[in-house]
Amino acid sequence: MTQASPSTEVWQARIGRDLAAQLRSDSEVLGLSGRTNIVKAALVLLHRRAAEERMARDIDQFYGDVPPALPVGVVGAEADDDVEGPSGEVTPADAAR
Repeated sequence: MTQASPSTEVWQARIGRDLAAQLRSDSEVLGLSGRTNIVKAALVLLHRRAAEERMARDIDQFYGDVPPALPVGVVGAEADDDVEGPSGEVTPADAAR
């Protein structure tokens, strides 16, 4: 990490040619131009994913071994209503659909 200015930092990574080619292709699909925009978009996605993981861990820590409460109006699935059994077999609930 290199200091660029008081309010920004430069982050760099060396990547393989195959990944670079995939990223260039991905950037075209997403309308991104240039390495800087690709890296910025990737870092935003990384940050967003980490925030989601932190939230999930906080929820797990808060509820512990108790199943989390469902939002108002959401009906929980009954054990017999599983679409697919543990071994992948079709259950009565699935057959009825």
